[in-house]
Amino acid sequence: MPVLCVTKVIVTRYTKSVYTSNKNFDDFSSPAGGQAKALVPVVFQGGSRQVLQGFPDGIKSDLGYALERVQRGQIPPDRKSVREVGAGVFELREEDERAWYRILYVRRASTIQVLHCFEKRSNSIEQKGIETAKTRLRRVLEAEREEKKNVKQTLRRR
Repeated sequence: MPVLCVTKVIVTRYTKSVYTSNKNFDDFSSPAGGQAKALVPVVFQGGSRQVLQGFPDGIKSDLGYALERVQRGQIPPDRKSVREVGAGVFELREEDERAWYRILYVRRASTIQVLHCFEKRSNSIEQKGIETAKTRLRRVLEAEREEKKNVKQTLRRR
């Protein structure tokens, strides 16, 4: 007699369309016996914050929720790798009847860097958007290298 396996899947009310098979449960509980872990700060590169603020309210809410999951160390339900930009770069995406909305981000040691936010009419990323995100990623990586170099020099002086 075959065994029937039932899997319970919960898709949050914040995400209208799930484009990946990553349907994780929300778990915002505190670790055992302790304070809730602090959220990792989000740093917006270029005009990304202003573009995101121009998105429709429902889209901002859904994408903001997905970013909060990233801040908590969780994987959002609609995260996709964007290798064309660089290693570790992901996109969050949402749509309405008018357009697609995207956030390209990379999680670094102590921050989440939002590289690019944009709206478009098709389901693919234009080369211009990829180049913008690549340029901003290069700046982030250069700033990190410079910071490490400065820390090493400071430690040598002691």
